[in-house]
Amino acid sequence: KYVSEAHRKHLFPYSPITLFTSKKAAFTLAEVLITLGIIGVVAAMTIPTLISKYQEKQTVTRLTKVFATISNAYQMAKLEYGDVNRWGFTANSANSIMDQENNTATIAPSTAENSIIFMNVMSKYLKVYQRVNTKDAAFPPVYFLTGDPTSSPDVTFTNGTDVLILADGTYIAGLWVTNYQCTTTGSCGHFSVDINGMEVPPNTYGRDKFMFYIYKNGIVPMGGKEDTTNPFETRCNLNEGSSYNGYGCAAWVIYNKNMDYLHCNDLSWEGKHKCSD
Repeated sequence: KYVSEAHRKHLFPYSPITLFTSKKAAFTLAEVLITLGIIGVVAAMTIPTLISKYQEKQTVTRLTKVFATISNAYQMAKLEYGDVNRWGFTANSANSIMDQENNTATIAPSTAENSIIFMNVMSKYLKVYQRVNTKDAAFPPVYFLTGDPTSSPDVTFTNGTDVLILADGTYIAGLWVTNYQCTTTGSCGHFSVDINGMEVPPNTYGRDKFMFYIYKNGIVPMGGKEDTTNPFETRCNLNEGSSYNGYGCAAWVIYNKNMDYLHCNDLSWEGKHKCSD
């Protein structure tokens, strides 16, 4: 009642609806569309990177866990069955023999048998959901880190070897090599691990598929500092043309806790351990 009539006509009672009906508080359609457009551009630029980083962290976590699980199973098997050289493996004079009927290379019998023996023992200490022989199942294509396809079938899925499918979806495929006597400094075999299963892409070495050696004293990831067979610098590098590119990535992921080799090519065990160094 103390407000003059001249001022009263410029006032309006407060109400939540005022926020929407007042011309001073409203946004025009053009302003809303411009704002949404800016948000969309920013999201398109940042979300793929965030998703990629999240997936890489998941891979690091899962591979580290798988490595610990398999290493523990291997040590438990040694406690019960003794030194790995006593598991019953046989010598093999050649990595492969020719399948005369199909004119293609296939696994030598003793190598396939050794793979089965290895899986027989290891499966007792792993939570195995299913076990299949590569002769009885078809597997999708596998790729090297560069995107090039591997041989068909892939080297760790050669006819006659066994594949363990763990309860968490991990695939373990073993290939026993010619040097069947394990030593502390030399491997007697190796196997691959697909951390998300063969049904889920990309099925690529260095991304979701990783390689491990079998040594007398334990399981060793490929691509370590002392690995001269599958060195990280040449077999985990997108700029290298190695036919086995991706084999040397496992040790880097496990010990450095990153997959920065997907984003820069100047990493090394003696130098940078991540792109930001």
